[in-house]
Amino acid sequence: MNLLSDSIIPIDIQRELPFAVNAQVASLPEEVQREFLQEYRRRAKNIIIPYILHFFVPAHYLYLDKLVMQLLFWFTLGGLGLWWFIDIFRIPSLVKRRNAEIADEVLRDLLLRHGKKQTRQKATVLDPQPRPLNVAFDPTRITLDNLQVGYLLDYGLKTWQVVNQIQYDWNDGTSEREYKLLSENEVLYLSLWREGALLECRIGRAINVYAIDAQLDIIIQREGTPPSFLRYADFALYREKRYAGYAFNQAQGNKAVKIVAWDYMDKTHTYHLRIACNEYQNFFALFSKRVSEIEFSEILPKSQ
Repeated sequence: MNLLSDSIIPIDIQRELPFAVNAQVASLPEEVQREFLQEYRRRAKNIIIPYILHFFVPAHYLYLDKLVMQLLFWFTLGGLGLWWFIDIFRIPSLVKRRNAEIADEVLRDLLLRHGKKQTRQKATVLDPQPRPLNVAFDPTRITLDNLQVGYLLDYGLKTWQVVNQIQYDWNDGTSEREYKLLSENEVLYLSLWREGALLECRIGRAINVYAIDAQLDIIIQREGTPPSFLRYADFALYREKRYAGYAFNQAQGNKAVKIVAWDYMDKTHTYHLRIACNEYQNFFALFSKRVSEIEFSEILPKSQ
């Protein structure tokens, strides 16, 4: 499964590329993506060749287009053997770094070559808009379904104000709303989505992705997906579903931003962790628990 749903780049190639390159390539027309793939495969470095050169010439830096480093390596006799020995273990990372540079070079060349064409295409295509949710509104009985920025509601013996709303429109046809709630200096996030006629709710807090795993962003960029199992605080969490689509943030003028998200649940399906990454390579996470709609009361429009 591709990390970015609009990309035709095979997942094994995506894992070699920086996330920013993957995101940009996924936004290009299919024929340009194919051109990128063909050129990248032609220029990408193979990990076996530098090992052969290292042991028999040695000229592995020359193969990696690092002429200055190769001359320095020769001049110092491979650091009197120490540099030569260390590079036995460094060659995989050297190849990976060079391939990342090549991917960036290929992408920049394509953007320069097709820049005017891309601009014309984008001018004729409307940006995605949030899906209309067709929520019924009864002013005598305002429900969670009717929440808007500025509304007030009671939860957990506190009164909260809705200060922002994000709508997620997923590629599978489903939609979800996330409300940022503020009470004095405390912030909660309320997620709402429908399963048939039933309104489902989760409420929780934003957490730092590095509090889950200090290498989590690196793992996602390398593997194209986070691990199938994660531990946060005292919870064992299992990956259940991957989503891809658009996020529409009211605070940012509802501009469409591509997003990929992975949902984790504990064994009871009570606690939930979402890890997400947008097209700008920003990672964020939300830890929440499933709650009932009846736990919220006194929902009022913003007072004038």
